[in-house]
Amino acid sequence: MFDCILVNGDSYSAKIEHDVYSDFLHKKSGLPVVNIARQGSSNDRIRRSTIEKLAEIKQQYNNPLVIVGWSFIRRMEVWYYGSNQSVIGRIPDRENKPEHCKPCLVTLDVLTGLNQATVEQKCLINEDLFVHKQLTDFYTSLYMFAHTIESLGAKLFCFSAAKNVEIPVNSFPYIQSLHQVTWCQQQSNLYQLHDFYIKQWAEQHDPLRKLDTGHLSKSGHAQFADVLMQWLNSSGYNIRKEYA
Repeated sequence: MFDCILVNGDSYSAKIEHDVYSDFLHKKSGLPVVNIARQGSSNDRIRRSTIEKLAEIKQQYNNPLVIVGWSFIRRMEVWYYGSNQSVIGRIPDRENKPEHCKPCLVTLDVLTGLNQATVEQKCLINEDLFVHKQLTDFYTSLYMFAHTIESLGAKLFCFSAAKNVEIPVNSFPYIQSLHQVTWCQQQSNLYQLHDFYIKQWAEQHDPLRKLDTGHLSKSGHAQFADVLMQWLNSSGYNIRKEYA
């Protein structure tokens, strides 16, 4: 039985001015829920901060459930050496950090959008068709991340919150043949990595969503929490209140 839930992801999962799906999971399960999702997160940031926070949570809770809504596989993270406040304001995980150790990791799309990327950083940008390396890295990192979460005494459930449906693994035979990719595809708790994204779901279920980005309204988040509960149940993770 789980005794808490840790949620991480990008803006589709992050806390905003109204309740989001993590708040509704708390209400439905009766479990404490910690949400460390941040707007503009890369998958690197999600993995890194999950491990860091889980190590902290394990000092208080014995059986955490980790829920991750992955960001765009194409989204790249770089270190920012400048002082532009617009960029600094878009860096996740800077709050509650002492001045001497604030992170400077930001996504490359933020830098290019604010015209702050260096020539060297711009050279890292791939055309949409050339995602083989990023997809290989994502699955290799996911394989290691899943085993790390298990080694820390927690259970993992993850899905793709951002749009990654256009780069299915079966389009790349070499990548699909890798042991770590095969293993990930066999795990029922590594769910909907290329068959689902929140914006598409919102278009069908949330008329009050943000039309340009697909970010969910309060009622959309409440509905999506029910979807998550169904997914968790189908993976054998029953977190309903009567079991809490």
